[in-house]
Amino acid sequence: MKKIIILSLIIIANLSCKAQQIIPVEKAIDYRLAENGIPDNTYFKDINNLLDKFVGTWIGTYNNKTYKFKIDKFVNNYSGGTKEDVLLMRYIITNANGTQIENTTTLSDDNYLVIIGDYIQRSTYHLNYSGRESTCGQLGTIYIEVLKSSNNTKMKLFLLPDKIMISPSSCPQGVSQQIMPIDQIVLTKQ
Repeated sequence: MKKIIILSLIIIANLSCKAQQIIPVEKAIDYRLAENGIPDNTYFKDINNLLDKFVGTWIGTYNNKTYKFKIDKFVNNYSGGTKEDVLLMRYIITNANGTQIENTTTLSDDNYLVIIGDYIQRSTYHLNYSGRESTCGQLGTIYIEVLKSSNNTKMKLFLLPDKIMISPSSCPQGVSQQIMPIDQIVLTKQ
């Protein structure tokens, strides 16, 4: 009888343990778009090191502003035991006089101003951006891609602003000016 109870406990323990399924991070978008969605206990891991080329400090200029982006790899934990390797992007924007317009370099990982990665598709990485005036239109998707001919030292970046309804009561000045480049710029790795 004792053996039956022990055997039953072992079987129950094995059935309740679900192994983590590791899937390449570049497949994450396929699972999100699939009818069945993302299975619990999935880890979208950068097993092919596709995100590594983006990691580092990148500098460029646009409209008389200097942009310095610091990109790090981060493990994002979602509900259901799902995890994903993503990029976090912090930045300093200065004007031609050297005055800082924005600096997110000291903010915590979960601060809404820290730009968080969404997914990689082909060689382009998509990140979600929200600025200080996100309710007034300062938000969208930032696209980054390392130039193949640059030996991973040049990267192009631009913001595609979201099209949202702006409330006159929340935004009496209308749509906020974008501080991120809406035209493609080329950044150099430091």
